[in-house]
Amino acid sequence: MRGSKVLGAPSKPPRVRPERAEPEDVDDPRRPRRVVDYSLERRRALGKLVLTATGASENLDPHPDLLRAAKYHGQPLAEACPWCRSKEMVLLRYTWGDELGDFTGRQHTLAEIDEMAGEQGQFRVDEVEVCRECHWHFRRRSYVLGDGQPRPAKRARKNDTW
Repeated sequence: MRGSKVLGAPSKPPRVRPERAEPEDVDDPRRPRRVVDYSLERRRALGKLVLTATGASENLDPHPDLLRAAKYHGQPLAEACPWCRSKEMVLLRYTWGDELGDFTGRQHTLAEIDEMAGEQGQFRVDEVEVCRECHWHFRRRSYVLGDGQPRPAKRARKNDTW
């Protein structure tokens, strides 16, 4: 029968447990490591927009949560939007990592990230620029912070925020 489950067959593939990262020597846990700059990719995306000139693009159609974060938590940027030239550009910083556990994928301020760098072994930070006017968004760069000493994942407690 269409849509029925075969008995005994797993419904999803088994989840692979992440291995703990190897310890690494880190002089300054607050200094970015393994920096990836996406400026060339940004230039390519802008060129693609100019060529199509339709305004329909993955870079102009952000998730509603990204727009809300930009509205309430974005750090203003001095530069104008590369697409509409508006001064409504903001920067958001998201953190990702196995050690962050339930706190991975959250938006943080620079001060919070600085504090986390001294408390966590390793996590990635993605910097995303967002225009509140035309909704242009792009990941500017990504880098790793932390003291290099692996730790178990954090678990969120009820009403816990970081």
